[in-house]
Amino acid sequence: MKRAQHLLLIAGALAPLLTVSCGSSSGSPSPTCTNGTMVAAEANNYGFKSSIKLHPVTVKSMSDLTFDWGGVTKDFLGHAVDPVKDLNSIFVLLVNLPVAQLETQLDNDTFSQASIQITPPPLFSPTGQTSGSMFENFTVGGETIDLTTAGPYLDAATYTPANSTFAIVAQTGPNLGSNIRMLQQFQLDDSSTNTMVTLTNSSTTLTYTADLHSAHPTGVPAGTAALTLDWSQIPTNALGNPFDATSITSAIVGHYTQSLSELEGQFLDLQTIAQDLYTAPTPYGTTLDFTTLMDSAGNPFTGVTSDGTWLVGLICGMCQNPAPWYLTVLAPVPQPCAAAAPSK
Repeated sequence: MKRAQHLLLIAGALAPLLTVSCGSSSGSPSPTCTNGTMVAAEANNYGFKSSIKLHPVTVKSMSDLTFDWGGVTKDFLGHAVDPVKDLNSIFVLLVNLPVAQLETQLDNDTFSQASIQITPPPLFSPTGQTSGSMFENFTVGGETIDLTTAGPYLDAATYTPANSTFAIVAQTGPNLGSNIRMLQQFQLDDSSTNTMVTLTNSSTTLTYTADLHSAHPTGVPAGTAALTLDWSQIPTNALGNPFDATSITSAIVGHYTQSLSELEGQFLDLQTIAQDLYTAPTPYGTTLDFTTLMDSAGNPFTGVTSDGTWLVGLICGMCQNPAPWYLTVLAPVPQPCAAAAPSK
């Protein structure tokens, strides 16, 4: 899975004192009760694992390659794509990593731009076209490409699968690396005669598991928009990496008719299957003020209800993996919460 300013409300030293575990008569994790001032914690965060795979084609080295993305009707998340309207930034990626290492880094969001061999990458911004030639349509920094300039990077002896990965990338929008829809890996081979690279719905495949059952839900007062979520204290994100609080670019709050099990199976569609979906940008600070949340019609968030399932998620908009860094179930609980030992 490509923002109004929120108020900076720091929970501070009082927040841990307002977080206690409510009792539960079932075997499921009990809610972590709050008075509406929430502090993101690992005990409340969901679990996520994914595996992204790039499937190579072999092409002739030292040749003018043609790329065709007209057959892409679904992105690697399974979402519908119009190849003419949606795929409007096409670029060639060359990284100094074997494909298995690149796949791992894309999975766990550790891929670094320092691995990119050509910056800026060869780029084509089509206006209605669904194919393009590297030497005819692509440019690097606004300059056209020919064999003289591209030749050193198209040498099969230098850029081998053991030390490099090539891919043609199709995305929506001009901010390269954001909202990628499909990638097709290709490998140079002196013995090949193929000069066509075709992107398909299966050029990149993604499998994943999401666990919404194991974490403690976060208890909040019912029917109030005066909630806050502070993520400045959580050490790791759902992918197991250090939580860089400044990387969160937006937040979502969704109200769903589906059960947790059903949502786990449709996890990457959370923003399209919600009965009610509220969003807010988080360009500054590390706290979400829920009163800044609005749905697509401009209606404000009015509070959590007892029907259906409520989730709040924190999104890293510039990350390669589309999974939220933090996502917790919101459960309405009586106020004041019944005191108990804090969740671990």
